[in-house]
Amino acid sequence: MLTLHHFNNLRVAQAFSDYLTSIQIKNEIQHDEFTYPIIIKLDTDQTQAEEELALFLQNPNDKKYLSASWETGSLSKQHSQLSYVNSNIFTNFITRGGLVSHSIFITCIIIYALTSLGFVDPMHSPFAFFTSLPFDYLQSWRFITPAFLHFSALHITFNLLWWWELAGTVEKHHGKHRLILLFLFTAISSNLAQFYLVGPYFGGLSGVVYGLVGYCWLSGKRNKQGNVLLSNAYFIFLLGWLALGFVNVLPVNVANYAHLVGLLSGLFLAFISPKSDTNT
Repeated sequence: MLTLHHFNNLRVAQAFSDYLTSIQIKNEIQHDEFTYPIIIKLDTDQTQAEEELALFLQNPNDKKYLSASWETGSLSKQHSQLSYVNSNIFTNFITRGGLVSHSIFITCIIIYALTSLGFVDPMHSPFAFFTSLPFDYLQSWRFITPAFLHFSALHITFNLLWWWELAGTVEKHHGKHRLILLFLFTAISSNLAQFYLVGPYFGGLSGVVYGLVGYCWLSGKRNKQGNVLLSNAYFIFLLGWLALGFVNVLPVNVANYAHLVGLLSGLFLAFISPKSDTNT
């Protein structure tokens, strides 16, 4: 028996497992603290399984993988597993991330609650970005803290769902120091870009989220056997969302330049990071 790959998402792991079963490669899905490893039961299937994995990671939405789930009759099994995960959502939240990812998640919620209840005026609070030049470097935290400000339930939900999905994976497999660096670098660069190109009135974790998107996608491309990755489908979807913001067709105001520079910052960090990054 051998571990072929660690998936971060149960539904994705199940789709690939069902496909392997459909082509007569015996396997099973296990569950560790953060991921869903695919276990190949026969060593003689290793080469074929690795080839199929490479194809799957390139295009996980291919209809043959969904067809395999129907043919193997595992959709009901998948539903039961997902029900178990959903019934243990708190445990899943705790095990998914680490100290850094949890701390930032909770900080965003606390600050959003304070602003929603009227205790804090977000644009005139200590968390807001500088409103004018020159910067007061005695308040240097303002380069970072706009990332904690959110202005609607939709805004914070979108950002925290992606943060929870990606940040915990980076912390688990590349270490908390890498996640801290990623957070600080993408927050500062995206906030500065939005300030200089648009103005001082903005907030949200989305610049950092786009940094995570770029980092995870390029990390997966550079190390296809690694555990930090993002599928092409998700990456293209988020690029499309970014483009829609620039053509001004979204129903909400979007910090477009923060998103774009956050994405580029994440790609840059992935590019300069060691190609063989694993757990730290």
